[in-house]
Amino acid sequence: MRRLAILAVAVLVQVMPASASTEQWVFKTPGNATYCTMSGAFLCMRPSDGFWLRFTGVFGDTDVRKGYSNDFRGFRGSAQRVLRVGEVFYTSDAAVITCWSRRAGVTCKHYEGLSFWLGRQRGYRIFWDSPGFPPNVHPLFRTAHGIRCGVDRDNLGPAAPILKCWRSADGLVLGVAHADEGRRGGHGRREQAIGFTPGGFRLLANGRTFCLALS
Repeated sequence: MRRLAILAVAVLVQVMPASASTEQWVFKTPGNATYCTMSGAFLCMRPSDGFWLRFTGVFGDTDVRKGYSNDFRGFRGSAQRVLRVGEVFYTSDAAVITCWSRRAGVTCKHYEGLSFWLGRQRGYRIFWDSPGFPPNVHPLFRTAHGIRCGVDRDNLGPAAPILKCWRSADGLVLGVAHADEGRRGGHGRREQAIGFTPGGFRLLANGRTFCLALS
């Protein structure tokens, strides 16, 4: 019996999140509405009621756990940054987990497609969508045929910028890289690019030319 009790305590320690005061919070949202951390697993919590959501198995067999912790309720503390409305957070250059701050709450997505949404004051959602992410570019231009082009923000080699274009009608993506060894091109289809029509792209009229200067 004593052995079973010890085992139960050990399992509880693995399931419950760490103390709020000892966590190194990587970001919080305005008004201390949400705090998120990456310490072994990726966790976000809401101080208003102590509710938390956590990705487990970040690098394999990913799942989402949820629960309440009195230690989180009413917590106020510092974080490495404030993720303001409209801003995006990446856990690393590889963007294994990406979080978007919105007025209604925070959405975090694992690269394999598992996502959760944590509302500012109440509510949550756990859902699956297509693995990966839509194109993430610095906007340059769009055409009247539904094509958008920009400089790839996810490129890990800034010295070799990549021009990325996609067609929202069918998700066709094309890229051209500028590198010391010469230009390289590639293409493919990305489900996340279908119907993806963000703003901020100025219209390049038919017959006009766009030039991108590289220093």
